[in-house]
Amino acid sequence: MSVTSYKKRYLDALLDLLWRQWRCLGVAGQMAPGDSHYVLDPEALLLFSSRFCRYDQRLYDLVIDWLRQNGGFVNIQRLKSLAKKAAWSDLPSLGFMATKASEQQGRKWQKLANDLTSLRVHELSCMFWDLEQRSVGHQLEVDEAAMQYGLIRNPYLPSAKVTPFPVSDCATILLQLRGAFGLSARAETILVLLNQEACKIQDIADRSGYSWKSIQDVLTELCATPLAATHGAGKRGRSYFLTAPEKIKALFLVSSFRFPRWPRAYEALATTWTTVANPRLASLSELSFQSEMLRIYDAEVGEMLFTSGIDELKITSADEMAFLPEYLAQV
Repeated sequence: MSVTSYKKRYLDALLDLLWRQWRCLGVAGQMAPGDSHYVLDPEALLLFSSRFCRYDQRLYDLVIDWLRQNGGFVNIQRLKSLAKKAAWSDLPSLGFMATKASEQQGRKWQKLANDLTSLRVHELSCMFWDLEQRSVGHQLEVDEAAMQYGLIRNPYLPSAKVTPFPVSDCATILLQLRGAFGLSARAETILVLLNQEACKIQDIADRSGYSWKSIQDVLTELCATPLAATHGAGKRGRSYFLTAPEKIKALFLVSSFRFPRWPRAYEALATTWTTVANPRLASLSELSFQSEMLRIYDAEVGEMLFTSGIDELKITSADEMAFLPEYLAQV
């Protein structure tokens, strides 16, 4: 397994995953969206895309198109909360996306764009990269909004290739819950409870990215209705559950779905790419490269992948890292 061949296979697999996930959310493309039973996390996906779509300009611009159409269903506060912990994202790139989304979605996206200008790259660099992270694309003219973030690219031009997100796909269940319950911790709380028989407040806070207090308030309100109930004693020892989860699932056009820990999975995938893309690895022998993959598996990514809740990524040994691109194709 040479470094060069693995790097290409792995980046192709990451971009293939992103194309399929955005297709599930309504982005047009030649690639079929697949039939995954996983609910997607729009904020985590957007953060991951802000970095890795820089290797694919066509997908990058289609993500912006999607935000201009569906950005009202993205929770900006949750996005900012996740971004604080997401070293695997690209915040100047996200700022440009937010700027273009604000032209259709208004003030909340413009405020995010303004907040992110402080993180601009001081030395101008090309927005798009090739496999070796060399600049790609020839600019006859530049996008002034991108320049605010230290990024050089040709002007973004909106397309008509994005539709409202589909309601017949598992991937959009969280977006649908937000349509029903609003952009608050309530949608994520219900989704987590639909995936587990009972949860403590901290469990839901960890899974959703919201604070302990926010989840407590939501659960207190839900338990005042016939939808949810609790058992146990004390704030920390009490568990919460939905009284009739199947009835809630029956409201959707799909009844079987799972909500993985996408931020954990994306962090593991990005950490792996950072290692593989390091130029100093290019001269390593196959044996030395395998040793490096063993190191990151043991030190970082192995546990994150295994606990992400994605069956296809439950890698149980460092040797399986060699087949990570193939596993991603199954997600």
